[in-house]
Amino acid sequence: MKAKNILLPFILFTFISCSKDKDYQGAPEETMEVPTSTVDYSALGNWAFHPQKTTLLSNYALDIAVIDENLEVDHVVPITNNSGTDTGTDVFFVHPTLLTTTQNSSSIGTIPIEEQDAVQVSLTILAQGGLLAKYGRMFAPRYRQSTGITYGNSTEKKIQAEVIAESYSDIKAAFLHYLENYNNGNKILLAGHSQGSFLLALLLRDVFDNDEVLRNKLVTAALGGIGYVYAEEGQYEGGWWQNIPLCTTADECGCIQNWRSFDETQSIPEINYGLPEFNPYLIAQAFVYREFDADQDWFVQDDAYYNEQSQPLQNYITPNAGYNLGNGNNFIAFNDLYKIRQRRDDVHQVALTVQYDPLPNDQRPNDLEEAADHINYPFWGYHTKDYHIYLWALMQQIDAKIDNCP
Repeated sequence: MKAKNILLPFILFTFISCSKDKDYQGAPEETMEVPTSTVDYSALGNWAFHPQKTTLLSNYALDIAVIDENLEVDHVVPITNNSGTDTGTDVFFVHPTLLTTTQNSSSIGTIPIEEQDAVQVSLTILAQGGLLAKYGRMFAPRYRQSTGITYGNSTEKKIQAEVIAESYSDIKAAFLHYLENYNNGNKILLAGHSQGSFLLALLLRDVFDNDEVLRNKLVTAALGGIGYVYAEEGQYEGGWWQNIPLCTTADECGCIQNWRSFDETQSIPEINYGLPEFNPYLIAQAFVYREFDADQDWFVQDDAYYNEQSQPLQNYITPNAGYNLGNGNNFIAFNDLYKIRQRRDDVHQVALTVQYDPLPNDQRPNDLEEAADHINYPFWGYHTKDYHIYLWALMQQIDAKIDNCP
């Protein structure tokens, strides 16, 4: 049985080859102009999800049916939909790259919001981050996405920085609009995937890092599908961000969780210098605290839930659309269908790695099978499934953090 991928439509994530070339690093000879967003975030049309906007999420059932090896419902995990309820915690979610093949490969630049598929954006956020509405009101802006080729190694670095900064200006404007008009002292949960995570990483440095009051509001920043997050080897603070640490325990508040996932048989890619944290113009504009130092730094990702010991993956979560299991529940989960571990090959190679490990006569589908056919699989592994793989572990940690946050 193979998923028809109805709820999560076609997603073309950034295709980037890996390279050790870093000739562009170092202080740029000229500065870049940092743009100001032209998007009006007081208009609800520029939000995919907003508590004052009626959307698919507004009354969407979030309960998860856990499916056993015989395709029967073992039990149902109840999840309350608080997307329109002020719980004291708000969710700010930034979606990944969602462009057509033509848009993604046509040229370096951004795509106007009106030329993007609003339904595709909303369905993808729902599939990846909809369950985070358990924690409170959901704010998910639409923005001028950068095309995938913008993130390529061969893209001229000043142009790359300017385009990424334009996309980022929308995310910053949306967040500041939320902060000024809706936050009202609430805790904040940041979450995103792929391009969305990179833009949130810039927001964390630009807006949160030097603001102690705002940092104290942060429950966690869940940056799915983002690699190459660095600090001095053995440390968890002081790399991309100066004052915001990387999470080291499940109940730690005000920290950053990042992860990316590959198959256990895959090689973990070497450093990809085409990404924003290595762009000298973004570094010069203080969107990054300090440059990466290959001789002293290591890459880190969230290892508070899964460690280096291989163990069963708890509740791989996927939308039910295309499977028709779970007695009509919108989300289903497969428990103990895969094994997972935090794999570190060296200081610059770390990832979650997953192995398909069905029970004897297991009838449950391998939802990761289609991801291996993606054009980016050799470089990004199970990138399209990062949230499906780690969402349960993420939610267990968020539960602990919210209980522990002041």
